[in-house]
Amino acid sequence: MARLGVDFGTTNTIAVIHDRGIFSEALHATETGVGKVVQAVFPSTILIDTAAGEVCFGIEADRRFGQLTPGDHHIFVPSIKRRLRDYSEGRSAGGIGDAETDSQRSFDLANLLRGYLSALAASIRRSQAWADDEPLEVVITWPANANGAQRHITRRCFRDAGFDVVDTLNEPTASAIELADCLTAGRGGGSARREPGAVAVFDLGGGTFDASVVWVDDDDFHVLASGGIEDLGGDDFDEVLLGMFLDALGQSDAAIGSLTRHALLRQARAQKEAICGGSIRSLFLNPRDYGLDGRPLSISVDAYMDRLRPMIRPAIDMLGNIIEAAGREEPRMATGSAMTIYLVGGSSKLPLVAEMVSEAFPENRVVLSDKPFRSVAMGAAICSTEQVRVREVFARHFGLIRLKDHGRTECFDTIFPAGTAIPRRGESPIEKAAWYHPHHNLGHLRYLECTAINSQGLPAGNVRAWSDILFPYDPSISMAADVGASEILPTDQFVDEAVCEVYRCDSDGVITVELRRPVGQQARTYEVFRY
Repeated sequence: MARLGVDFGTTNTIAVIHDRGIFSEALHATETGVGKVVQAVFPSTILIDTAAGEVCFGIEADRRFGQLTPGDHHIFVPSIKRRLRDYSEGRSAGGIGDAETDSQRSFDLANLLRGYLSALAASIRRSQAWADDEPLEVVITWPANANGAQRHITRRCFRDAGFDVVDTLNEPTASAIELADCLTAGRGGGSARREPGAVAVFDLGGGTFDASVVWVDDDDFHVLASGGIEDLGGDDFDEVLLGMFLDALGQSDAAIGSLTRHALLRQARAQKEAICGGSIRSLFLNPRDYGLDGRPLSISVDAYMDRLRPMIRPAIDMLGNIIEAAGREEPRMATGSAMTIYLVGGSSKLPLVAEMVSEAFPENRVVLSDKPFRSVAMGAAICSTEQVRVREVFARHFGLIRLKDHGRTECFDTIFPAGTAIPRRGESPIEKAAWYHPHHNLGHLRYLECTAINSQGLPAGNVRAWSDILFPYDPSISMAADVGASEILPTDQFVDEAVCEVYRCDSDGVITVELRRPVGQQARTYEVFRY
């Protein structure tokens, strides 16, 4: 049975199919006025026609957007993956629209993503002539630094769209698998082996930067350290170039409509991508092509690179920190040969990226993927064969806020620290139990994640709230009751009884908590994610 590896990217989504030892990209087609257009990428874009009440996705959304004028009643949603970082249940994709057409509206992110992935599934079925009842078994990927809410909604919407999610994988780990596959001449038929060693993956994509150091020992892949930057990617580089174009035109960002702005960003992206060939020295814009006044203008590539250099520097620094952390986990890194740093992600094609990485790590080999857009999906497809074994780790600290000193102060109780190994596929969930004596009738459990913990033991660095769970310790209150924080009352009724919290994390990184009452041993299990 065929399986898929899918890289749901900020700019484009790519699916690689594994079928009987053969790996191939799923192709996507759309009809145009000049015939059928076929491509291997499915753009991560959505176009909403507010007048007709229609929504289209991917290639078709891209095609129709190119035909629009600023007066059309359309809403264009690029880079939906980026909006998932701040996802909460029922939250709309507000701020989408064109004020010129009075089409500012709100749309539920989960519904938009579900529709997009359903269109992706339909396109894959058409390209492979697969029947509607043939299962779409898939390994999905996400940023190593993705928060719990992002992982939850991505997994759920893939399943709602008809995919059978058999495994999940961090994007840098998938790229490490793909690189190892290349170095061993392919696990489909080669028998070559390589010496155990570390691969540092520098993944600079359209919306995020991720880095991981992975220890590779034949078919064993153990993530030693991982991290990322949420607001760094090709979208940000496009915004910089757009700003430079508007400054040269004497135009303010606020003076242009959203559809015009999206069109200008497309031009900025096309000009940015032209740099990757190495021979481009100037970036061009003809404002009249977009309904703006002004003469054609150019921006020097050198001036543009000077603006990008300080933006890329934090990614270089983070990679250095991750390599140091990995060295503490795996002593063999210090005694082995030079490590390979693998550059993947579309934005890594900018020559400046390889230049800066090479300058920062001169003792290591820097390898630029010849398929930066395909690397993650290919690694996920290889993982789907079940011939490789992967050990991921938590990139963030996960825990909850508790009261101490009889309720006078707060502290952060770390349940799963950053670096905790996540179970492999097929392994039992990892567990951690916490016991305490309650001093209230209701427990208010406030979960969060963070990238750092300060000297006072409190969350610091990219703090993200997860679920707030209200659990009744009082047996007279039904566990299914809709209770509020205002109903929490202090009591000594249960101080002689111990409450038990049992936390479990499965191979998908899904965390559940089983809460057991001190009286009657009644229990309820919750999936912990951001609401």
